[in-house]
Amino acid sequence: MHGSILVLAPEGRDAEVIGSVLAEIGLATQPCADLPELCRGLGDDVGALVLSEGVLTDIEPLTAWLEAQPRWSDLPIVILTSRRSRQAGRGRQAFFQLLGNVTLLDRPLHREALQSAAQAALRSRERQYRTRSHLQEITQASSRLEERVAERTQALQAEMADRRRAEEQLHQAQKMEALGQLTGGVAHDFNNLLQGIVSCLAVLAPTVPDGTPRELFEAANRSIERGARLTQSLLSFARRQTLMPEPTDLGELLTGMSSLLERSLGGQISVTIQVPPGLPAALIDRAQLESAILNLAINARDAMPGGGRLSLTASVAQIGGGETGRSVTGPAELRPGTYVAIRVADTGTGIDPAVLPHVFEPFFTTKPLDKGSGLGLSMVQGMATQSGGGVHIDSSLGGGTAITLYLPSVAAVTGPPARLTADVERGEGRTVLLVEDDAIVRMGTMALLESQGHQVIEADSGETALALLQDGAEIDALVTDFAMPGMNGAEVVRTVRTLRPGLPALIVTGYADTPDLGEAVRLLRKPFSPNQIAEQLAAMLAE
Repeated sequence: MHGSILVLAPEGRDAEVIGSVLAEIGLATQPCADLPELCRGLGDDVGALVLSEGVLTDIEPLTAWLEAQPRWSDLPIVILTSRRSRQAGRGRQAFFQLLGNVTLLDRPLHREALQSAAQAALRSRERQYRTRSHLQEITQASSRLEERVAERTQALQAEMADRRRAEEQLHQAQKMEALGQLTGGVAHDFNNLLQGIVSCLAVLAPTVPDGTPRELFEAANRSIERGARLTQSLLSFARRQTLMPEPTDLGELLTGMSSLLERSLGGQISVTIQVPPGLPAALIDRAQLESAILNLAINARDAMPGGGRLSLTASVAQIGGGETGRSVTGPAELRPGTYVAIRVADTGTGIDPAVLPHVFEPFFTTKPLDKGSGLGLSMVQGMATQSGGGVHIDSSLGGGTAITLYLPSVAAVTGPPARLTADVERGEGRTVLLVEDDAIVRMGTMALLESQGHQVIEADSGETALALLQDGAEIDALVTDFAMPGMNGAEVVRTVRTLRPGLPALIVTGYADTPDLGEAVRLLRKPFSPNQIAEQLAAMLAE
């Protein structure tokens, strides 16, 4: 059993006798001389008290200790009294109740009664200690449960936050996919419309007189250019434009753009370009990158109405660590590896933090209605992402804006790309088979090729073109649209080359999702200029 028994029985040999009787059944006792000594001995190692009624005069220290017990504790007290004193003072029952868990034993004491009362008191105390242990276990279990609930609640909150982010990303992806599908479907028809106008205007150019007619003619050409840029912007943010990546020397590209940037930005903005020697080349569509950089520069100009500085800095960026380049944390979509970074930074007004998360969204703009389409930054992001890179933006109100393009890198190029020139003289052209299902585009392209000195045989479908060749038509080159009913351009090229192996072929397309042709075929985007198709034909025929 748990604990010893404190005995306060100062009359004669009572304490000694009580200790001897209880020792017979293995119970330990500790005699006390007076009530203060007994109170000092109270503690967790005490199992019960045996008190003579005569000592209960000033019991305030004892009752104070008993009242301060924990809720699980009710210390058993055996009081030795006499039948005569109980009959003389029946009002003492209330007094004994102040002491709580009290058992009364009448004198003269019987050995068995004392031993039984002491054992019962200790068993009662033992049950209290077990209750305390159970309460502690329950408290600990409750604490562990609360901790687990808190941990699980935190985990659920994190899961819910992740789910909300995933749902937002899915919603954004679905929106982009819907816009991309819409854009891809519209792009072909829109580019065909532009191409018909471009070709017709190019043929009419020599006949337009100076003055107002020429000014209107040039305005029409500028409108066509704006329409072509709009289509490319739509395809870029939807990541559906046809890219022609090639190893590009960024030093040569940025240096070559310096005069264009200075003219576009005006005299109040200074431009600095920094490209370290030995920088790897970027595997990128050169024309698209030039368009993106010019777009960023124009945005910077609008953010610096009173003038400022624009800096373009190229460097190597190591995503995920490595031996070369600086290790950076790039856009989330970037895979670990080595990239070439172009940082375009201005000293302009900066971007409001509330606006910053939306700047890459299509059609989002803070500019006046007639000052921007809201496709500039989304086009830049779409071009970089489709190329295998990404974009990161840093900005603060009054602190300027820095946009970094991360582009896939390849070994440095040995020299600037060679520019093709069209030197086919008028009247000494070749015979070209033109396959185009759109009558207006076919008419304009035919007139354009004829104005460059070529003889043109026209066909409105791949089947018609094959029939012409099977009837013996002699041609030097094939120019075909890509997206046509029946046979598409790639199928036309493959089938024609079964009849005329090695025939030079050029596919022109305004379609967004042109696949990898897998053939020795040149590709030209609509709307194309007269010089572009002339250069392509000259290069094809010279091979």
